Amino acid sequence: MQNSTGRVLERTPKMSVTGDRSEPDAAFPNDQMMPGIPLAVDPTAMQAMFSAELLQRSGAEYRIDGCRLLRIRYRPAEHCFVHYELDLFSAKTGQRKEVWLTGIIYPDERPRRRLKKLLAACEGEAASEGWRAFGPAFYLPGPHMLVQTFPCDRRLPSLPGIIAGKATKLRAEFFRGLEAGTWQMTGQKIQPARYRALSGAVLRFSLEATEAQSGKRASHTSYVKVGRAGEGAREAALLKTLRAQATEQPFTFTRPTAYLEELSALIVEEAPGVSFEQAILDGDRVEEAARQTARGLAAFHLWSVKPPAAADAVIARTKVAAQYVAWACPALAGDVEFIAEAAETALARTTLGPTHLDLKPDHVFLDGERILFIDLDTFGAADPVLDVATLLARLEAMSIRFGAKPEHVETAAHTFTDEYFALVPTDWQSRLDLNHAIAAVQVASEFFRHQHPEWRKLVPTWIAHARRCADFSLRAPEPQQEPEQEAKPRSRP
Repeated sequence: MQNSTGRVLERTPKMSVTGDRSEPDAAFPNDQMMPGIPLAVDPTAMQAMFSAELLQRSGAEYRIDGCRLLRIRYRPAEHCFVHYELDLFSAKTGQRKEVWLTGIIYPDERPRRRLKKLLAACEGEAASEGWRAFGPAFYLPGPHMLVQTFPCDRRLPSLPGIIAGKATKLRAEFFRGLEAGTWQMTGQKIQPARYRALSGAVLRFSLEATEAQSGKRASHTSYVKVGRAGEGAREAALLKTLRAQATEQPFTFTRPTAYLEELSALIVEEAPGVSFEQAILDGDRVEEAARQTARGLAAFHLWSVKPPAAADAVIARTKVAAQYVAWACPALAGDVEFIAEAAETALARTTLGPTHLDLKPDHVFLDGERILFIDLDTFGAADPVLDVATLLARLEAMSIRFGAKPEHVETAAHTFTDEYFALVPTDWQSRLDLNHAIAAVQVASEFFRHQHPEWRKLVPTWIAHARRCADFSLRAPEPQQEPEQEAKPRSRP
C-alpha cells in the first residue's frame, strides 16, 4: 500500500439519484433533518468553535492557526461526516502540528449518546498531540456534532494503539522479514497516509533495527491497512491469489505480509518503483511511463481470471457520485441521472472482464519491465474500459489538483490512449465516451466532496463535458463485435 493522494469512494446511498435534491431548500448545505450542516461546512465558523473548545480545555497552551475542510460524506436525512485539518500551535513546545478532526452529525441523539462510549474506549491509550489538546472526542451543541480526534474511531478500536506504536504483534511481523539474529528496534515511525472515519486507515510503518552481535543495521517500510473486522483478511486472500496467477504477466500486485485479526490490520509491502502519477509530476520519461502503463493494463484487462461480478457496484458508485453532484448543483440533477441510467443500460449488454474499478495514476507503479497495481479493494468483473476512462479523467484533473504541467498530462494521456487501444479488441474504443462520462461525474463529485476552492465552477464544467460524452456515445452506431479469435492482444506495428 502506498501513500495515495486520492480518496476512496463511499458506498451506495439509500435514495434515488435526484430524490428531493432538485428542491432549492434541499441544495447544499441544507438538510432539514440535520440543520447543523451549514455551520459544519463553514471552516471559519468551525475554527472559532474549535478554538473556544480548546480554550476551555487547555487555556492558552494551544491555538488554531487554520482550519480546512478535507472531505464531506453525506447521506440525506441519515448522516453527515465532515473531515477537518487544523494547524495547531503549541505555546509550550513552539511546535506546529496538523491535527485531524471528524465531525459526525446525525438527525437524532446519537452524537451525545456515543460520546461516553468513545471516551471509554480510548481510556488508557497514549495521547497524541490532538488528544492532549482536545481529548479523544467531544460534543459541539451548535451543529449537534460528535467530534472524533484522530486516531479515536469507534469502528477502528485498534487504531490508537497502532498509531502510538504499542502493537507489539505488528512489530513482530516486521522482524520476521529480517535475516536470522538478535535484532533490537532502534527506530520506529508511523505516518498516516489515508484515513476515512468509521471506515479505514492506511499507515506507513518504518522500522529501524540493529543486530546485537554483529552491529548490522536494517530498515524496513511497509504499509498497514486498518479496517473493519474481516475486510483485511479478504483482501489478503485476494492479493495472494492474484499474485500467484500473475507470475508470467507484465503486471503484478502488492504482496501481503500478514493479516492480524485481533488488530484488524493487513500488512503489505511497500510498492517498488515509481508511481505513474509521480512520473508525470516529475516530467520524467512520461511517454515511456504511459506506454508501459498501457501495456500492463491491457494485459490485465485481457487476463483469463474470473473475478466476481461488480457491475452493480459500478452503478451504485455512479449513483453515489450523481447524488453528490445533485446536492451541490441541483440544476445538474437531470444530467447526472441521465448518465447513471445510460451507464446501467450499457453495462447490461457489455461483456465483463477484470477491472480495477478505482484506477488512479498513483495506483500504478512502474518497476522495471512490469507494472504493479495497488489498492485492489474494488477489483471485480465490469467493463474494463471504465478503468481507462477513470485513469484519463484523473490524469486530466492532475493539473487542477496537484499543479502538474499540462503538457506532461497531455503527453501521458495521448500516449497511453494510443498504446492501450492498439492492444485490445477494436470495438472497445467505442465504449470510451460513455465510460468517460461516468468517470467525469466521479471526478466532479470529488471536487465538491473535497471542497476544492473552485468546485462551484469545476463541477458544472465537468458535468457539461460528461453529458456531451454520454450524448455522443448514444448517437454513435453500434460497433461490430470482432470474431472471438481476433479479440487478443496485438503488437504495435
